[in-house]
Amino acid sequence: MRGSSGPLPFAKPATRCTLAPMDERLGELLSLDGRVALVTGAATGIGEGIAKVLAQAGARVVILDIDEAGAARVASQIATTGGMALWRRLDVTDFEAVSTAFAELAEELGSIDILVNNAGSYQGSGSIHDLTPELWRKLMAVNLDSLFACCKAASREMVARKTRGSIVNITSVDGVRPYLGVNYDTPKAGANFFTQTLALDLAPHGIRVNAVAPGAVPVPTLDRVRRGELPPIVLPPSLPSGLRGPVSGQRGANIPLARPGTTEEMGWAVLYLCSAMASYVTGHVLVVDGGWCLL
Repeated sequence: MRGSSGPLPFAKPATRCTLAPMDERLGELLSLDGRVALVTGAATGIGEGIAKVLAQAGARVVILDIDEAGAARVASQIATTGGMALWRRLDVTDFEAVSTAFAELAEELGSIDILVNNAGSYQGSGSIHDLTPELWRKLMAVNLDSLFACCKAASREMVARKTRGSIVNITSVDGVRPYLGVNYDTPKAGANFFTQTLALDLAPHGIRVNAVAPGAVPVPTLDRVRRGELPPIVLPPSLPSGLRGPVSGQRGANIPLARPGTTEEMGWAVLYLCSAMASYVTGHVLVVDGGWCLL
């Protein structure tokens, strides 16, 4: 440290201090050894990154997705690198299917210690003038209704087994600053508040509930859109719209850290919130955006 008067006079230790590369206690706090972690929407993108990080930390990871081939691929890759994973097809918008699947998994694996609600979609977002009731309902269902279904089913199993578990909802910076449209930004903002309310609701059971709000993170879905394999994310506006206009566009293109995030970095944030290192953290929305929301 240097001030106006020069270097600070740090005292020299009487004897040389040798530090280990990492305090063992810190490693223990981040360890998820033996814990069962369910990750929805984990067949690709951010969900895949989260699943792999949790497996690296020792969790037994369950890959849940409607994309069976992708889910099987991720589970296989985790197993190949020495982790523990299995996969199961699941439509998170089907309340009964979620309830049944979570009960079966809890019985088979002995517990549900961690739930990461990552499944979501932004396909078909846009100006309210171009939205149909079907597009509104579709994105509300996958981005918000699914949280109710999955959190209810997981917390039921946690309470029944007296598991002091952790739930992490993956929301978005678009739930903090409007950007894509009401049918995407609204459920993401709702997910942030859902997280806080549920944290208060489940606190007596020792269940912590937090959220991670990612910023710009390149994922395979976006690559497929650019290649024309999938329709555009945002509907072409039929009338003038301020969405993705000069102001919001400039904000998204000028990230203070000058780069997009990675799926692994989102996984690190989730790992912290799931670990004992965050044992006194609940009801928090952790924005991981390189400073995107500062502008």
